[in-house]
Amino acid sequence: MNVRDPMKRAVMFWLVASLALPGCALTIKPVDFSWSYESVLTADANGDYRAEPKTIAFNGAALFQAESGKKDAVAGKPVRMIRDRAGYYYVTTEGFKHVYILKGAEGKLTLKKKVLIDPNGMKKPFFNRREEGIELVANGQSHLLNKKGIVPRGKK
Repeated sequence: MNVRDPMKRAVMFWLVASLALPGCALTIKPVDFSWSYESVLTADANGDYRAEPKTIAFNGAALFQAESGKKDAVAGKPVRMIRDRAGYYYVTTEGFKHVYILKGAEGKLTLKKKVLIDPNGMKKPFFNRREEGIELVANGQSHLLNKKGIVPRGKK
């Protein structure tokens, strides 16, 4: 191969450069996706929730339908939401029986786990971020949660 030919030199340069350079993928880790405090969001007339500053926006109609089994009017109904270190969202509200654990990716939230907390519904639920996971306090009881559900006390 005659490397004096400008075309061959250009091809050889790009071949060597592409093999010598690392891939274009960038990975930043570790990343802590958790929110220090829960967000209390209220739906607008369309059932849309928006966090301020706009960290998340979603329509909650499917969430309320999953809880009640019927189409509920969502406008004006607050939800409580917090995010853990791994990026999972925990969502519930007054009267819900469950905490919904969702994972966000590619413009959607996908249900990963539906955790039954109280078959009669929760009163005054709220979330706290803890080192071991997400704490839910409702009906005078505390529950430690992670992406798999309720964490038995004494385990991580």
